Amino acid sequence: MVACGRMESAQSVGLIGPAGVKRAVSFGPNGRELHGFFHEPAAGRARDVGVVLCNPLGTDLTRSDRAYRHLAERLAAAGFPVLRYDMLATGDSAGDEREPGLVRAWLDDIGRAGDELKALSGVTKIVLCGLRLGATLAMAHAAERSGSVDGLVLWSPCVSGKAFVSEAVKLHKLYLRIEPQLAGALPLQEDGEEALGVFLARTTVDDLGKIDLLAIEKSPATRTLVIDGGGVAGRDALLARLGELGSAPELRVHPGHRFLITISHRAALPEDILEAIVAWMDRSYPPVAAVGGGQPAVPRASTTPFGEIPIVFGDRPLYGILTPAHPERASPDRPPIVLTNAGCVNRSGPHRQYVRMARRWAALGFDVLRVDLSGIGDSPAAPGTVENVTYPPSGLDDLDQAMKFFERRSGAKRFIVAGLCSGGDYAFQLGSLDARVATAVIMNPRTFCMLDLQAVESASAEPPGPTVNSVPSTLGAMASGGVDTLLIVSVKDPGIAYVDTHFPDDIKRVADLPAFRRIDVVGTDHTFTPVFSQVKVEELVTRHLAARYLPDGGAPP
Repeated sequence: MVACGRMESAQSVGLIGPAGVKRAVSFGPNGRELHGFFHEPAAGRARDVGVVLCNPLGTDLTRSDRAYRHLAERLAAAGFPVLRYDMLATGDSAGDEREPGLVRAWLDDIGRAGDELKALSGVTKIVLCGLRLGATLAMAHAAERSGSVDGLVLWSPCVSGKAFVSEAVKLHKLYLRIEPQLAGALPLQEDGEEALGVFLARTTVDDLGKIDLLAIEKSPATRTLVIDGGGVAGRDALLARLGELGSAPELRVHPGHRFLITISHRAALPEDILEAIVAWMDRSYPPVAAVGGGQPAVPRASTTPFGEIPIVFGDRPLYGILTPAHPERASPDRPPIVLTNAGCVNRSGPHRQYVRMARRWAALGFDVLRVDLSGIGDSPAAPGTVENVTYPPSGLDDLDQAMKFFERRSGAKRFIVAGLCSGGDYAFQLGSLDARVATAVIMNPRTFCMLDLQAVESASAEPPGPTVNSVPSTLGAMASGGVDTLLIVSVKDPGIAYVDTHFPDDIKRVADLPAFRRIDVVGTDHTFTPVFSQVKVEELVTRHLAARYLPDGGAPP
């Protein structure tokens, strides 16, 4: 994959490679913009139908991101233009999960996505494809606007919104009981429910409860593919209802959706399901002589959430989203912030934490770049390497390219590097190695020195290698050498627990240094799943940055 230009907005510059061309797009009304990617169809295989991929919610969204990207690429290679996007208040789109009316917006925005895809590609027909709650919303929307959708792909659908909420909330409560670190988790202080890192406001819970696919009365589509990934409750009743409505349901059974219950860096793609969807689309919608979708399209002018700028940078290239500093608080002397992936989760961060952080810090006056390292999210793997690697071989160089992006853009000389999990390890590494780092925000580092998760996880008792014993001295050297060092850890998180256990006196001595600050958060896990801990960590980092870099030490917004 190569860039059509060295450092441009991804809204005007395509990412080109063997998987085809994709362009970052933004659509929707001001203040409620949706971020997505338009995958252009391969030349010579034009189809008069485009596919809108409707995302699921919560951990389903995080763990399906890679599968959705591969599905979009394969459909585009088969000649289908594809739009995948983040729903309002999810991923890189605008919105907050606490606002009312989200379910109504999610349903309406599916129609906006279909209209956007038609405008970009010239197709006249739309197929909606969704996983879990994404499938539920897709079918509900299609039934509301009967006749507007030609086909549906319902991938392990939840037959009702109530069933989704019940399952998600039960899983969250079970996780609280079985994970020892969560024993001190604070209860939710707002009216709503927690669902493994996602807050479902009471209005969202109530509105989801009104969606029942078995009660739909209008035909949602001409044809339907239903994929059972194993144990889809109400499957047979749903197939019967689709048949009664004239939606010609076809069933494919592919049990074992392990990618939805497996941490991202260990998950394998659901190859059989991706192949089944592409084959069904190929058979249902044969190529036509010529349609607008066979020609490259230029996205229509649109605003972006918080004025964010999708960018392609570096020589590989890499993808990132720049949240520019609020113009009234921006300062040329304030270091920009580089936020780097947590494991193999894309630039939004676990539970969307990076998006919220970036937008809040931009309001303080910081430029913030959320990057996808090579082979993670929407950045291609570096030549000769594979994707979905927690510590890609080019990781340090990727972050060097991110800093060079700011050097060219604004002349920045000093930087703030922040990250969670592997991102915390990279912040530690750069803080100790790169003189350009002014502040290192290290959140729950997994290995500190060993940028090799497989080696760490395969060790029976301790991280391998001689470098681990240098963690306290390296942190001390960073803080003594002028690097503002903030370490935020969950109590007994594996990375810091190893250091505390084996080098207790050394790590205590570091705590006395003025430029070093450590904060232990009680009642949370490695990715700060409980909502209270997400709020707490965001507040801690925000106040630290405000005290360090705002002229008045400011009360942060």
